[in-house]
Amino acid sequence: MSAQARIGHGTSFQRSADGTAGGVFASLAGVMAISGPGLSRDAVDVTDMASSGGWREFAGGLKDPGEVSLDLEFDPDGPDVTSLLADIHEDTPGYYKIVFPDASEWGFPAFVTGYEPTAPLDDKMTASVTFKLSGQPAFIA
Repeated sequence: MSAQARIGHGTSFQRSADGTAGGVFASLAGVMAISGPGLSRDAVDVTDMASSGGWREFAGGLKDPGEVSLDLEFDPDGPDVTSLLADIHEDTPGYYKIVFPDASEWGFPAFVTGYEPTAPLDDKMTASVTFKLSGQPAFIA
């Protein structure tokens, strides 16, 4: 195992109360897994008749900040349910952060695009939440 390998325990997902990067942040309760952001970039084909050796050539296109998804414990009476359900109705992005155990963080404006609770017969209730980022996320080491 690499001496640099770390586990995700201690990572938090935080929501800005006023939807801005400068707002007061509160951690969502019961977060079990965080995935993303899934950054990507388009590749634009710029091949022409004079492209060297018959090889396709590409230029960097637009960047997509991707999505972040969460799995969390579902508490129907909890304040996080109320906040996230309110966020799914907003037409402007809110602001969220993923804060890692070493205090580095991803901060990003995003829309809640999915909220799916699950209530199994013999296990804890959970919810999956999906956020679509809008604009450039900020990584602070």
